[in-house]
Amino acid sequence: MTHVGNVRDHNEDAHLVDADQGFFIVCDGMGGHAAGEVASALGVRITREQWMAPATQRAIAQWAREASLEARRTLLSAVKAGVLTAHRAICEQASEDLAKKGMGTTFTGLVVAGGDAIIAHAGDSRAYLVRGGIAMQLTEDHTLLARLLAAGLPHTEGEESHRWKGVITNALGFGDDTKVVTFLVPLSDGDRLLLCSDGVSEYVSEAEVGQVLMGQPSPARAAQRLVDLALERGGEDNATALVIKVIEAGESQVPAAQRQRDDSILGLCPLLEELSPQQRLRALRIATSRDFVAGDLVPEAAMESRVAWILMDGQVIVGGQTEDAGTILYPEALLGHGSPRRADALAVAVGEVRALAIRGDDFLELAGDDPDLAEPMYAALARMIGERGGA
Repeated sequence: MTHVGNVRDHNEDAHLVDADQGFFIVCDGMGGHAAGEVASALGVRITREQWMAPATQRAIAQWAREASLEARRTLLSAVKAGVLTAHRAICEQASEDLAKKGMGTTFTGLVVAGGDAIIAHAGDSRAYLVRGGIAMQLTEDHTLLARLLAAGLPHTEGEESHRWKGVITNALGFGDDTKVVTFLVPLSDGDRLLLCSDGVSEYVSEAEVGQVLMGQPSPARAAQRLVDLALERGGEDNATALVIKVIEAGESQVPAAQRQRDDSILGLCPLLEELSPQQRLRALRIATSRDFVAGDLVPEAAMESRVAWILMDGQVIVGGQTEDAGTILYPEALLGHGSPRRADALAVAVGEVRALAIRGDDFLELAGDDPDLAEPMYAALARMIGERGGA
């Protein structure tokens, strides 16, 4: 459902619903003289074309077949590349036509691959997941207010807060500094997802999103209700709500029971404990699972890089101590700190062990792509390495 709102004279939002292909997009355009409409339409059209291209289709099919780190990286890269192609098209049109100078658009999109959803995001449109009646915002707003709050400034309501919230720090069309965040969300039967412009999220709380999506008889009615609420409460902006209901998730690479336990373990990991659930989703897009049996050494160098490991199941012995699930091994590897460990200083598996590998090279790339995520993770690494004396 999309609506021009109670104040605007034209609708600069654009959206895509392609359930057959598993593509869903919401864009909120900005720019004078209807240029926002042009930017949002380009964001949708060019991205869809790129996601339909053979390279992206191969990546989707490969991920549905195998849960390897390389398959995930290829898929995330292909989804992001499609959005960045749209970004470049918007920049080119803006440079060729003075009437379109400065135009841009937010972008929040979703690609279904197997039993998983790949989220791509830039700006302050949002994606929510509703599971078990509880809503969780998956994306983070790319606004000045969000950056100020992330830096620890207290939140105050009123005109000042609203002014900073309206300052977009990242969107398609924003030149060389544009960042597109991508991450994977495993789906379950009965999940609901919402993609929406800020004309909806400005007026409807996270808790209400859960109530509406679970309480309405269909996705269409839920989308209608969300837009109606926005209009009833002011409707000062264009409002678009795109609701998806997962009838049958298909075969996810991560079973639901394991997913729930893993979420609990990851919340205890010192590297991730200060992150929000959506930040952990973004951080773990660079992690891959590996199993060990009793007596195996857990290497610090693997996959052509130094590697840190998050223990998910089982125990290891390292330095004469037993470490359990939630422990991170070799955190210094993520910074290239110190010399690689000798074999006699490596962790040894006690029975069967499952662990997530994070390559140092991938961590540095993640930090460069997502500064808001990098800051708390670097702070956590500094604490851990300081407590261990760099060992």
